Amino acid sequence: MTNADCDVAIVGGGLVGLSAAYELTTRGTRVTVIDAGYPGRATDAGAGILAPDTHPAAEDFWWEMAQRAGAHYPLLLERLNADGISTEDARYASCGLLSVGLRESEDSWFAPFADRVIRRAEGRVCEITPAAASALFPPLGEVHRVLHYPDAARIDGRGMADALRHASENRGVRFLTGAVSAVLAAGASVPLAGAARRAAQRVTIDGHETLQCGALVVAGGAWSAELGELLNCPLPITPTKGQIVHLGTTQESDGWPIVQPLLTHYLVPWPGGRVACGGTFEAGAGFSATVTAAGLHELLRECLVVAPGLADAEYLYTRVGLRPTSPDDRPVVGAVPGWGNVWVATGHGANGLLLGPYTAALLAAELADGTGGTALPGIPDELDPARFS
Repeated sequence: MTNADCDVAIVGGGLVGLSAAYELTTRGTRVTVIDAGYPGRATDAGAGILAPDTHPAAEDFWWEMAQRAGAHYPLLLERLNADGISTEDARYASCGLLSVGLRESEDSWFAPFADRVIRRAEGRVCEITPAAASALFPPLGEVHRVLHYPDAARIDGRGMADALRHASENRGVRFLTGAVSAVLAAGASVPLAGAARRAAQRVTIDGHETLQCGALVVAGGAWSAELGELLNCPLPITPTKGQIVHLGTTQESDGWPIVQPLLTHYLVPWPGGRVACGGTFEAGAGFSATVTAAGLHELLRECLVVAPGLADAEYLYTRVGLRPTSPDDRPVVGAVPGWGNVWVATGHGANGLLLGPYTAALLAAELADGTGGTALPGIPDELDPARFS
C-alpha cells in the first residue's frame, strides 16, 4: 500500500516532532507525522520547568540557547492563539523559581553556580534569605542559600503537545500510527557539497505501508537509535528513565514558585494544590515505563527532606518518562551524515520541554529555507549529529 506523498515525513509525535510539524506547515510544507505511540514518551511526563537563567551548564552556547528557547515559548503560544488554537491546557505561566542549597556543605557546588547565574542574569536573579524563601514556598524546610528567579515559567507538556497537534491538523498535517521499519533510498546518490549522499525516498510503516517523502526528520526521542540503525548512521541516543510523583495538598499552591535544589529533586507547584516532585535518573532501566517501589521511595524521601510541610499531602499518581540522552548530554540536531535529505532532532535529555520547540524551529528553518531564517540563528555547531560519525 502506498500513501500520498509529502514534502517532509517526521518520525515521532512528541513535543519536538509536533513542533517541527507546525513550523514546517506554517511555511507551506506538506507534512506527515509518523508516531509509534510507545509508552513512556518524555513529553507526557516532564515537570515543565522553563528556567533559562538558572540553567546549570557553564558553557556559553548552552546558556544562550536556553535563553532563546525560553523567549521562544510566548511567541509560539501567540502564534497558536492566532491560529484559533486554545493553549489553556498548556498552562504556561511565570511562577518564579528558587534555586536552593540545602546545607553549608554544598557551598563548593552552590557558590560557583550562584556567582555564574547572578553574573549572567544581569539583575533577573538575586539571592534572598531562607526566611524570604519560606514565605514564597510555605512547605519549605531549612535551607542554607537561595537564589530567586521571578521570571521562571512552567509548561504542561501534554497540553502543549495537544495544542501543537491540533494546530498542525488544522493546517493539513497528516498523522499515521505505527513504527517505521525501513527507509528506502532513491536509486542514485545525490551530489551535495562535493560528496555523493543518499536521498530518502520512501519509508515503510509497520512493514506494510509505504509513504513517499521529499525529506525525512527523525524526532523519535528515546527511540531515535532505531532510526539510526535503519539509516546506517549512528544516533547513539539511550533512554534515561524518570519517575515523577504528584501530590495533592489542601493549601493554595497557585502562587508558589518552583523549588530546584542543586543536588536533589525539584518541586513544581500547579494550581489546585498539586505539586510534582521529580525526577529519578535511571540510566540502566532500558525502555521500562513502570512505576517502581524504589523510585517512589526515593522521590518521597527527597521531597520531604526539601519540603517537610508536604508530609500530609495526598499521593495522586506517578508519571514515567524516558528522556532521550546522548553520550555528551547535548541535543542532536541537524543533517544526518551521509544523507542529503534526512534530518534529526533528538537527545534533549532532561531539557526537552525547554529546548524542544526552539530546536525544532531552528531545524524547520534550515530544512525549509536552507538558512537559519531572518529571525532565527543557525543550529549551533555543538549539536551537529556528525560528531558521532
